[in-house]
Amino acid sequence: MIHPHIEDLREQLIHHPLYTELSNGEDIRRFMETHVFAVWDFMSLLKSLQRNLTCIEVPWMPKGDPEIRQLINEIVLGEECDVDADGTVMSHFEMYLEAMQELQCNMTPIHTFLALINDGIPVQEALYKADAPKGAQTFVKHTFSIIDSGAVHSIAGVFTYGREDLIPGMFLSIIDALQQEGVIRAPKLQYYVQRHIDVDGDHHSHLALRMVDLLCNDDTKKAEAQIAIVSALESRIALWNSIIA
Repeated sequence: MIHPHIEDLREQLIHHPLYTELSNGEDIRRFMETHVFAVWDFMSLLKSLQRNLTCIEVPWMPKGDPEIRQLINEIVLGEECDVDADGTVMSHFEMYLEAMQELQCNMTPIHTFLALINDGIPVQEALYKADAPKGAQTFVKHTFSIIDSGAVHSIAGVFTYGREDLIPGMFLSIIDALQQEGVIRAPKLQYYVQRHIDVDGDHHSHLALRMVDLLCNDDTKKAEAQIAIVSALESRIALWNSIIA
């Protein structure tokens, strides 16, 4: 399924120089203030898959492949209704917001953005009005261009090969080292990243890979999904570059 160029781009992300630049609390805060928008639009990718692959309408009717329904609903459950370190039920996005608060990040752009979205403002306009970081604006716009395409096999490919599973264990090692050195105190961020390594990097990734195999069931869909995955990985590299800049 996966073209060697995709693996090359994934390797570029896993070993991106951004991680070696995160050496103090201010660096971590700057990173999170941009990355939070990618955490948010990850959920939009996921919910677009659920909308397309399962029935969320009333009256209910069975829709699509039962195995795919099971796969996507299990991933949604884990991402939208996980538990934090204290056993409180919340989404991974909400865990990330709590970690940002813990580190005293600037929360105004993401909170303003969410309020605008809640008021029905289109995503692109809300990003601009909320003064989201420019790199985040470009990244989210690209994600929504994939969502708006309606090509479910491409959306699934991007979700599986181009998103949060690319946060490497290296990032957790950086957080651990900074805490041990007394530079930052970030147990909530540490827990969030560890959950992604434990859940997304293991069980969810296996479910998502199976979903892509089922959806990319001919050569045309495989080729289209690969094009979308490449564009998503290039978009993430551009996001990381923007944070360094």
